[in-house]
Amino acid sequence: MLVVTRRSRAARLIATAMVGGLLFFYLGWTALIVWLVANTICELWVVYLERAYRPHWGQGVIRFMRIGPPSAFAMVWSFMSAYCVLNGPMAMRYAALLILFGIVVEGVRYAMNSLAAMLSLTVWPFLMLAALPLLAKRFDLLDRLAAFAILLGLIGYVADAVRTMRASAKAREEAEAQALEASRAKSAFLAMMSHELRTPMNGVLGLAHALRGTKLDAQQSEYLEMIEQSGHGLMTILNDILDLSKIEAGKLNLEVAPFDLRKLALQTRAVWSESARLKGLDLILEVSPSAPPWVSGDATRVRQILMNLVSNALKFTESGRVVIRLGGEAGGVVTLSVTDTGVGMTAEQIGRLFTPFAQGDASIARRFGGTGLGLSICRQLAELMAGEIIVSSEPGVGSTFTVRLGLPAAAPLVAAPARAAVTQLDGARVLVVDDNLVNQTVARTILEAVGAAVAVAGDGHAALARLRIEDFDVVLMDVHMPGMDGVEAVRRIRAGEAGRTDLPVVALTADAMVGDAERLLAQGFDDAHPKPVQPAGLLATVASLRKAPTELQRLRAVGM
Repeated sequence: MLVVTRRSRAARLIATAMVGGLLFFYLGWTALIVWLVANTICELWVVYLERAYRPHWGQGVIRFMRIGPPSAFAMVWSFMSAYCVLNGPMAMRYAALLILFGIVVEGVRYAMNSLAAMLSLTVWPFLMLAALPLLAKRFDLLDRLAAFAILLGLIGYVADAVRTMRASAKAREEAEAQALEASRAKSAFLAMMSHELRTPMNGVLGLAHALRGTKLDAQQSEYLEMIEQSGHGLMTILNDILDLSKIEAGKLNLEVAPFDLRKLALQTRAVWSESARLKGLDLILEVSPSAPPWVSGDATRVRQILMNLVSNALKFTESGRVVIRLGGEAGGVVTLSVTDTGVGMTAEQIGRLFTPFAQGDASIARRFGGTGLGLSICRQLAELMAGEIIVSSEPGVGSTFTVRLGLPAAAPLVAAPARAAVTQLDGARVLVVDDNLVNQTVARTILEAVGAAVAVAGDGHAALARLRIEDFDVVLMDVHMPGMDGVEAVRRIRAGEAGRTDLPVVALTADAMVGDAERLLAQGFDDAHPKPVQPAGLLATVASLRKAPTELQRLRAVGM
């Protein structure tokens, strides 16, 4: 705001000096002195208001501050223009009329924000334009009537322009409000969809994991594998939609840490090698000497891009091979390319390739499946990493996707000593609080498989009742429950209504939108795990919280 004020003042002073020079040249010292005094008074008024301004002033005073000085400047310049028209030479008269119309144009510019501001500026030039035919000696009655008719026409035109501008501004505001409401509705829908899908998927994948630990014959193992693949496929679609919403909202944050680029590529090849073998395809990894072994960036998102490109290449290739190539360029740019010998694409299909929910043509979704989100997310992730995705393809020959990413070379990271895998929780007592019986079964199965003793409760009231009479090492708490939800239950635990205030409480939640985990930690939970629960991560959390209390838990224990 200060920069705008300084620029406006500099422009006013330059214009004032130029007009002052013309007044002195054509009309002499008296006109110049009056001109400078009037403008100096206005400028001092502006300076005083700037320095005297207080935020607690009422709206009326603030409105006067905004309107008063501009109106005063408009009055001074309008009177000067009228004087020049009546007394100056032809050049001054022409310039004065241009100034009057310029003030009108400047006033109309404020019409969309404030009618009062517009009127405070335009009233003076219109008064002067109305006074000139009355004061000019050469105007007879007919001339004056014609002048007033033209002036009324000008006023009508300006009024119509103001009406149109304000209508357009109102329509734009309404459109922006509707867009914001649509964005809020979309966010609410995504949050609801994520929650409602993750809850049953927790049961499907959790019990499939538990079932794999039982004795199965070959056919049952095959069926179980299909269940798990279908469940993970659904979770991939859900995560893609959530990723897209985070990117569009500008809430997807990239991590920056050193990682082994070649190891990442080898892991990607290993993941898809079996799928390639089953289709009779060669999956090849080529690493150029120019590719840096270690780079700094978000390894998870780089892996997501490469996994998606390899997945697509294998999906659309029936015979031949898929080649992954790593390379490097000057300036810390890494190139990842995936080339296939698949169906290829036309230029028109490439044009639609990165549009969300769009695919090359309508038959692709029917034949190969998918949502059309993967490549859109990949491109936006690449742009977040100061990069791009380039596509070259020919129908019937194959396609090449080349990703250029800004990943500067980094020193190798010294690996920390590997922690022993969590395999046993013998003697641990865990309370699972969830109103969903399937989710209770999933958590119980995971924990009992490693020796934990598990008790269950259906809501926050039942959990508090058990905690008052029984000792537990860790509580696994669902967030959304009838009666008393997890947030209220953990608040009461921290308030001492269940005995220990430092009791570790882990949120098991189907809320997976950006910021949900941080919100839960701020509300008193020690950790948060999204559903479907990952067994290894959950067991590691339970083991760590049972073994050693965190600093936050120690503070809770002493009542701080």
